[in-house]
Amino acid sequence: MHGVIAAGSAPTAEAGAEILARGGNAVDAAVAACFATSAGEPALTSLAGGGVMIHRDAATGEVTLCDFFSDAPRLLPKDVPNLDFRAVDIDFGPAKQRFHIGAGAAGVPGVIPGLCTALERWGSLPLADVIAPACRFLREGVTLGPFQVRATKLLKAILTDTAKGRAIYAPTGALLGPEDVFVLPQLADTLEDLARSDWREGYRQLTRAMLEQFSPAQGGLLTEADFDGYEVAFRTPLERRYRGVRVLTNPPPGAGGSMIALMLGLLEASEFRQLAPGSALHAKHLACAMATADEARARGLATTAFEDARARFEALLAAPSLPKAPTKSGQPSTTHVSVLDAKGNACAVTFSFGEGNGALIGDTGIMMNNLMGEADLHPGGFGTSPAGERLSTGMSPTLLLDDDGSITVLGTGGANRIRTAITQVVSFLVDRGYDAERAVAAARLHFEAGVLNAEVMDLVDRGEALAGLGAESFVRFEERNLFFGGVHLVRRAADGTLSGAGDPRRSGAFRKV
Repeated sequence: MHGVIAAGSAPTAEAGAEILARGGNAVDAAVAACFATSAGEPALTSLAGGGVMIHRDAATGEVTLCDFFSDAPRLLPKDVPNLDFRAVDIDFGPAKQRFHIGAGAAGVPGVIPGLCTALERWGSLPLADVIAPACRFLREGVTLGPFQVRATKLLKAILTDTAKGRAIYAPTGALLGPEDVFVLPQLADTLEDLARSDWREGYRQLTRAMLEQFSPAQGGLLTEADFDGYEVAFRTPLERRYRGVRVLTNPPPGAGGSMIALMLGLLEASEFRQLAPGSALHAKHLACAMATADEARARGLATTAFEDARARFEALLAAPSLPKAPTKSGQPSTTHVSVLDAKGNACAVTFSFGEGNGALIGDTGIMMNNLMGEADLHPGGFGTSPAGERLSTGMSPTLLLDDDGSITVLGTGGANRIRTAITQVVSFLVDRGYDAERAVAAARLHFEAGVLNAEVMDLVDRGEALAGLGAESFVRFEERNLFFGGVHLVRRAADGTLSGAGDPRRSGAFRKV
């Protein structure tokens, strides 16, 4: 066996599997898969976004976090009189969300520096070999299929905001359909140029193109100083134990990992494990843990003592109804890749471009991010994030290391649902003993700002008991929905058995090589 990979589409997973079959390690495969999302998941992410990788070295056991998320520009919105920052409403069916696009919505991207730097540090193959599957898919084309078409329709207003976008996503005037073939040869050219010599020089050319389009003169916030000052950061992961299992995830300045650790701690200290999944009391424990973590983030996670959070959690549980507050929003367009290789090296990558800001960068085929227009990344309001500093992402690629030697690699897209989806899947794995497929497919809920969203397709009463919890608003999802993220997971059991699952909510794919 060469290894296993789980990702957000068949082409994404196949790119990583191809690299594993050629003898590449987990990082080689993960980076190949990330580049291949350009063909396999063209509406869900971009190489001009930001991301986070967690890596375990099989030889040493060392676990390292590679942070290449977006920096906030050094200029604030108030510094640009002609700021191009426009609202777009996206309809998920049961839930609606508002996003912002335009030149002023772009943050400093980090995906290409992050992937290339991680490959240099931990990979075993050259960049030219690693991008080859992605370039082949981009030139030969990929049949989109129903899910990618659904994602494209959701984001139609953004993806077709410009003539270049329309030429890619609606070349005949109508959006591409499930049987249509998506091709983007100019992006293959861009990647091959990047790998032809030192990737840093190729990336400098790309940054010059970004400055031409997203500078203050064009209604954007980006300046040369933003790109000169950007750094890929390597950090010690945040670690906590949950019922004896080591949980390692994204540390500060990211917020998601700390919120996951807090929620798991609250659930472990309660009767949660004895409650039946899907019951009203089980759902109330989850919702109150989520609300407590949200409140802790608003007050400052680093300054919140666990005992204070536990007291608040217990007070919420004792209340007759769930807490109420205004509705918030978050981005759906994030993807995740999880990989384990034969030696036990592990790699998980989550990355996003928000929904894109509507503009493609020159003739590169790469759409720019709108991470400065994402509400969940700016909890104090737009324009309040510290200028020039790393945005506090909810992305939380996570490793579970059991004392028996088993390893689980997981993560998800889904903005403010990232932390709640991972918390629930970890519980399904650890508390219930579910296998990978069952843990990923199990119904999820998300409670935030007074709104309880829940998948009810597995509940006998179709959510009637949950409706009685007294949330300000209760939103039923009758089927699994991409709103709740896309957890892609791989595992190696103590006896060496490999397994995994791609999330059906986001047309996930699993490959064993």
